[in-house]
Amino acid sequence: MARDTFQLGKAAAAAYEQQKVKAIFRPLAEATLSAIEISNKDVVLDVACGTGIVSRVLWERSSPEAAITGIDLNEGMIEMARGVTSNTPDAFSWHTGDVTGMPFNDGSFTSAICQQGFQFFPDEEAALKEIRRVLQPGGRFILTVWAEPSRFFLALADAIGRHVSPEDATRSLAPFTYAGLDAIPELLCSCGFADVWSTDLTVERVIHEPKVSIPLEITGNPVGPAVLGRGEEVMASIVSEVLATCSDLLRGNDLISPQTARLFNATAV
Repeated sequence: MARDTFQLGKAAAAAYEQQKVKAIFRPLAEATLSAIEISNKDVVLDVACGTGIVSRVLWERSSPEAAITGIDLNEGMIEMARGVTSNTPDAFSWHTGDVTGMPFNDGSFTSAICQQGFQFFPDEEAALKEIRRVLQPGGRFILTVWAEPSRFFLALADAIGRHVSPEDATRSLAPFTYAGLDAIPELLCSCGFADVWSTDLTVERVIHEPKVSIPLEITGNPVGPAVLGRGEEVMASIVSEVLATCSDLLRGNDLISPQTARLFNATAV
């Protein structure tokens, strides 16, 4: 099966920002930036930046002297990133582009971060060599990839498989089932990096008011159109079944599901 590049339209990008960023990508960005050291002197590239949550959390924490640069293949994501940072336009530089051919000079950055984008790159080796090219020698590359599906997403995929299709169920789990996870250190070393270390970060995915938020979670996923195309009754059935399966994860008005990512840190040589 071809690698899913997870292209999202404007409406899906808005749902992604409203639901996924709040529920998990901000908590993961905060955990990642707590586990590494980036100073306000660093010149930072946010690779596969989505709506820019890593860049935004970094700016909140350290206000780098140089504008933080974000690049993503998806124009809808970049438009959203520009919109949500419109009050601080000088702090960020947003670009639409392919990670295997970025419009930056050699050695432009001292640090690069890629949060949950690597598993969607069709050519990981080409992407890593390009990231190495734009990093200065001694520069750092920080990468996070989901280590496994959470119980919530397993339940969601199971319901999608029953009500939509097994293919869409598998597709919905694509972010969490990257087969090359254990090979990343060796791949990094073959692409111009050294001193690779890794650690696992577990964060809580908090889904507020899940009857409202789970449909947004689905809409902000590339399987969203397939689910929406089956009508409101199917969406309601999926939500009901997920809530029944995950009833022990409910805490008041929230559904809280732990989710683990593997963080890799490497140095450009």
